[in-house]
Amino acid sequence: MNAYEAMKLLHPVKTTPKKGVDVQEHVKEKFPQQYIKLFLFTFDWNDLDGVLDFLYGERELGFLCASFGIQKSEITEIINLIESNCEVRK
Repeated sequence: MNAYEAMKLLHPVKTTPKKGVDVQEHVKEKFPQQYIKLFLFTFDWNDLDGVLDFLYGERELGFLCASFGIQKSEITEIINLIESNCEVRK
């Protein structure tokens, strides 16, 4: 078990979209360039926690940001859009 898996076991979080909301479509429509440049189309959007974990990591480490000219503030906006359309259960 790696550190990420251990943290998820110790601090489980389940993010689910609010009823009737297609979070992936919202992100794709509002942030089309970032959706492509961050390869968000490759993610399983049924696992929003995985998508968010990637975005949190990218915002902190910035591997793709540096390569594709994406601002960390743009990633924060995507995170905020996702979280505002979801419910989080701990």
